[in-house]
Amino acid sequence: MAAVLRSSSTEQAERGRISRSYAPPTWLLSSAALLLLVFAMRWELSLHPFPGDAWAAQLGASHKPWLVYAITRLYQQAGRPLVAVGEVLLMVAWLWRISGPRVAKGLLITLLASVTCGVIKEVCGPTPFWLTLHHVGTDFPSGVVTFVTAAGGYLAVVAKREGRSTTAAILILVIAGAGPARVLGGQHVLSDVLGGYMLGVAWLIAAHRYAYAALPKRRIHEEPAWSIASLEPAPKSAELARIQ
Repeated sequence: MAAVLRSSSTEQAERGRISRSYAPPTWLLSSAALLLLVFAMRWELSLHPFPGDAWAAQLGASHKPWLVYAITRLYQQAGRPLVAVGEVLLMVAWLWRISGPRVAKGLLITLLASVTCGVIKEVCGPTPFWLTLHHVGTDFPSGVVTFVTAAGGYLAVVAKREGRSTTAAILILVIAGAGPARVLGGQHVLSDVLGGYMLGVAWLIAAHRYAYAALPKRRIHEEPAWSIASLEPAPKSAELARIQ
């Protein structure tokens, strides 16, 4: 009977292992789900305006203090092509120095977020709501938010893994400020920045997976650092026994 039970449990474990091997990994499902959400959101925007876009447009057209305006212009300059090229080169050099070539190459995957953003804008054009505002260019998703989220988020993840918590916190603040800055500056509305955040995170997940997939995994059945035997009292020496 015991042999039959062991054989049955072994077969169940083997079937579970095979089913898990064919299941898509979590990171792939998460990245694909975010990409699908971006595409679905763009399709929905072609039919109906996004709640909050009208408010965001009014906010962007309102008068702003000098400091707020300066911050919005700073994000605007950071997204220009020539500036972005320089930023990428500095990022690659920094990543190569602190984490090695594989992690540095992972940054190139995050740039696919900007490529995807450009394709969406080229194929779909501006949203109907954006056209009613008489703005030029295409709006969805925000290219600056997409780039800052993907590349800056990747830097933040690497910095955190390397023990540079302060650097990671600063980068997260920069990412969090990108969306509001684009809305306050009047360059985008709420739906644009939400799409940029989702698109950036989608490719950030893929880049992180590539960079750290080669790391050795922790063994599940690792030998414990202590054992019952190590908790037993050590044998007394002969000299100590005579003293006692």
